[in-house]
Amino acid sequence: MVTYRGYKTNVQYKAETSFGAGGTPPNTAIKGRISTVTLNKNNNLIRTTGLGDGRNETFVGFGNFAVDWTMDYELADWDFLVHAIGPKSGSGTAVAPYYLEEADYVAYAGTSIPTFAMAISSDDVGGTDDVDTVTGCVINTVGLTLAVGQTLKCSLSGFGSTVTSSASGAAYTADTTKPWIFAQGNFKWNSSNVGRVTNASITINNNYDPEVGRAIGSRFIQAAELGLRKYDWTITVKMTDTIATTLRDHFYGQANTPNLGVASAEPTFYAIILNLSEGATSGLRNAQVLLENCSINDISKPVNISENIVELTINGAAKAGLTDTVKKPIKWWEVP
Repeated sequence: MVTYRGYKTNVQYKAETSFGAGGTPPNTAIKGRISTVTLNKNNNLIRTTGLGDGRNETFVGFGNFAVDWTMDYELADWDFLVHAIGPKSGSGTAVAPYYLEEADYVAYAGTSIPTFAMAISSDDVGGTDDVDTVTGCVINTVGLTLAVGQTLKCSLSGFGSTVTSSASGAAYTADTTKPWIFAQGNFKWNSSNVGRVTNASITINNNYDPEVGRAIGSRFIQAAELGLRKYDWTITVKMTDTIATTLRDHFYGQANTPNLGVASAEPTFYAIILNLSEGATSGLRNAQVLLENCSINDISKPVNISENIVELTINGAAKAGLTDTVKKPIKWWEVP
């Protein structure tokens, strides 16, 4: 009897040329070490009975087929996120860094967000593999987290149109790109480093609604339709006098007390940057997640007698990726 194991499972993908067309086959490794991947498949069975039929169901039929997935991995490179944000541009140098640019449509002309096929393959050496290939995949949410003592983590969730299971997957070559780690990062608010940050996270939500892409005549999603884009961010930071006089007052909208919101209904907006750097020597990598028009929504300040230092959890939002001719929330480059 064959048993399948996580350490013998791999995930590969391939960009599609039209929705649900699949790859040829999915044979590109995601740059980063995947720790978990979960695939959920649902027939959404239609179960009914009628007057006079008794207490038991008398019809069970196929409903809308649904397939959704989640993935957690140590992020090493940003290419895969074109399927969440938009097209890649640039040449990867300090003068012309790679960018991911915000796009508003799912399409395949190189200026929009393409769908992809994804294969999850559990190998049985010399035996029967277990492969699920999902086509018409989209990335609905992206969660980036950098915490003390850890690598940069990326959590993804999304869905697809349909799935094909088989007993043979494409050959797999593991990616060797190094992940980013906490010591290489810092968090900037209004162009200044925020000191004593212990955790920083940025979430991007595309707000896809899979049901919008359905139509009579098929059990499967016929198109991927983007919703309103949302950016959210969180930092956990040790309380200092700088935090009290800067971030706290920016949260209030003025010094020491909440703004009345009458003369101006909006707070003052600032930019944030999650900065990652191996250094300035030739061949070393640098990357930034950049958001503009950022505001602070809430601050939590628990004080515990058993904890030596007070920490704040600060939650906020951003309107867009930082403008550099177009909205570009992610850029990266290698020092020449």
